[in-house]
Amino acid sequence: MLRKGFVSFWMLCCWAGNTFGQNRNALSEKYYQLIEAPTAPDKWDAWRSELRAWKDSTLYSLNYKGENYQKNKYKWASSAYATYFLMANETTLYDKNGRYDIRNCLKKYEANYGGVDVVVLWPTYPQLGFDNRTQYSFYRNLPGGVAGLKQLCNELHQLGKKLMIAYNPWDNIARNQGKTDEDELLDLLTETGADGVYLDTISNFDGFFQRMQQANAGAIFQSEIPIRPEVLNQVHQSWLEVGWNEKYKNLEFGEVPLLVRNRWLEQRHMIYRLSRFSHEQSTLLQNAWINGCGIVIWENVFGTVNEVNPRDRSLLRAMLPIQRRYSQFFTEGTWTPLFLIQLNRVFASSWQLGKNTLWTIVNRQEQWTRGKLFEQDDVPGVRYFDLLAGKELKPGRANGKMSLYAEYGPKAIGCILAVAESELTADFLAFLKKQADIRQRADYSTTFHLPKPQLKPVAATQRYARNNVPKGMVSIPVAPDSVRMTFSFRQRECGFYPIGHFVDYSYSQARNELTTGEVTVKLRPFAMDETLVTNAQFAQFLKASHYQPPQRDNFLKHWVNNAPPAGQENFPVVWVTLDDARAYAKWAGKRLPTEAEWQWAAQNGAAQTRYPWGNSFDSTVVNTGQWKGATAVNRFDKGRTKQGLFDMSGNVWQLTESERTDGYNRFCILRGGAWYVNRASEWYADQGAQDTRFGAKYLLTWPGLDRCATVGFRCVVDEQVVNQ
Repeated sequence: MLRKGFVSFWMLCCWAGNTFGQNRNALSEKYYQLIEAPTAPDKWDAWRSELRAWKDSTLYSLNYKGENYQKNKYKWASSAYATYFLMANETTLYDKNGRYDIRNCLKKYEANYGGVDVVVLWPTYPQLGFDNRTQYSFYRNLPGGVAGLKQLCNELHQLGKKLMIAYNPWDNIARNQGKTDEDELLDLLTETGADGVYLDTISNFDGFFQRMQQANAGAIFQSEIPIRPEVLNQVHQSWLEVGWNEKYKNLEFGEVPLLVRNRWLEQRHMIYRLSRFSHEQSTLLQNAWINGCGIVIWENVFGTVNEVNPRDRSLLRAMLPIQRRYSQFFTEGTWTPLFLIQLNRVFASSWQLGKNTLWTIVNRQEQWTRGKLFEQDDVPGVRYFDLLAGKELKPGRANGKMSLYAEYGPKAIGCILAVAESELTADFLAFLKKQADIRQRADYSTTFHLPKPQLKPVAATQRYARNNVPKGMVSIPVAPDSVRMTFSFRQRECGFYPIGHFVDYSYSQARNELTTGEVTVKLRPFAMDETLVTNAQFAQFLKASHYQPPQRDNFLKHWVNNAPPAGQENFPVVWVTLDDARAYAKWAGKRLPTEAEWQWAAQNGAAQTRYPWGNSFDSTVVNTGQWKGATAVNRFDKGRTKQGLFDMSGNVWQLTESERTDGYNRFCILRGGAWYVNRASEWYADQGAQDTRFGAKYLLTWPGLDRCATVGFRCVVDEQVVNQ
């Protein structure tokens, strides 16, 4: 009986605990990330009262103390208003010798956006998954390895900025190799001195916050997605992107600005607003401004370029200096959202700190507006300043009241500071001067520029007679006229390259959709290597040419004692860069094939077969992962093209002479697919054997990262043109 009673009591406690937990979750998530306000101003007082009561109840139910925002070592996180998402392949990150040049890289963003506070360094997606290197290896394969990253981190600290290491929880490669993500991340944090972890696709890393402090005291989490209120004390910064939840994405563009839920619950929690593929972001920036939120600076979106228009950059140049200087207003001041403004379609928040008040104001119209903003009691000794224009305002005064008047341009923001005259300093006046200078160079154009990737020219080889091509090569018949070929790629955020009148399909296609394009080319006669270039052939090249790459990181990593592994002499050479492959081709009197040449040969010319051997996939005639590694280049006799080319699908990816640059990225296109397959995540790069039309965009970063276990090459030569 005692035991039965004990069990019943235990079950009752569990039920009560679960009910309380469920009620607590229901309370904390009563409102979505963006909270709608009534459209009628006469309902705003009641709306604010309801939200204050909800906030108090929620924080009480969570037993929330916010102690991690009070500690000095974390306070930097609340005043870091601009996060710069830095792709590790961005060309300006490196000098001509391939060393980090972070000052040069930041120069444009500092000038155009009003400064950078946090740098998220990202080397992984969309490259991760071409082979079995882990996300942590990608950091270690950057210039100088961990020591280089530490130097980069130190330089950022000297500039007053922070560095974040990204964590991709969907990458299971390290775990498959017997290493834990926790240990790998702790090692990177300890060795580099980074200031925290950027959480990709997740809002928290349960149990890791305290361990992170052991590595780097003061390190924080920055989450890519909105967080639950329950983890506010563990996650200091988070992103809130337009369209993060499809159900609510249209809320962002309503007339009355929305309240950001987690910012309301904890003003010291830094929320970064963004819309990664939008060229016009004025509404988003206004919503950030009125909520005291930061912004993500992100022009190179995983290899797709998106430059924000001049008007929005001008807004940021004016916003960010104010947010940094007056951060205490936004983090500790008394916040009144939707402070009543008398101008139509103009909205504001007020932030009171002590006896001073700051107003953040937005004009929702695409036209000018002017008139009275508001009226309140006239307090002697208080002066008013327009912090955007960098000038003092002269209010109207009558009957003990003060009235402020203003004029705002289309989709403009405003900022007014009411401050006691006794607090005016020379530093403040200098700040006003800087803000006035920023206003002078503002550009309110909404046009934007998308750079078109430029293709590197291809140099011709010696021209051979068709019946006299080099040994081991096959003459490929070409059509006498121009031909139209269809190519395809999987739509990823890295995009591909210009197709028709689209600069990049990333702006119009669904992620992971198989997208096709067409190219019309006039092919010149050529011959192609019958097989991929082998380890033995590359060893012969090294012996004869004494070739030494400028950077040897991961060069021929699979070789043993500078020689091909025993038994793999006839396997395809891998762990080479595009330039390594070009060096071999030049020594051999050859070159790499263009994409069109490669595809024409693979699809059996005008027959346009889907696979080299025909139109149906046959796993018995191709290496698509069955052997857990590469195989001999002439193993699959039945998988050849009609002209006798081996491995035009599977085994290893093949480099093509397709290098392009857009000023941010360098990339080339890989063809054929490879043996490596890891189906753990949709975020991995393309894997397995591919059909003859398919191409994969391969971002070029640094030789140590570009060299890959599944990327090799074959060569072509030009043939003499025979009159038809």
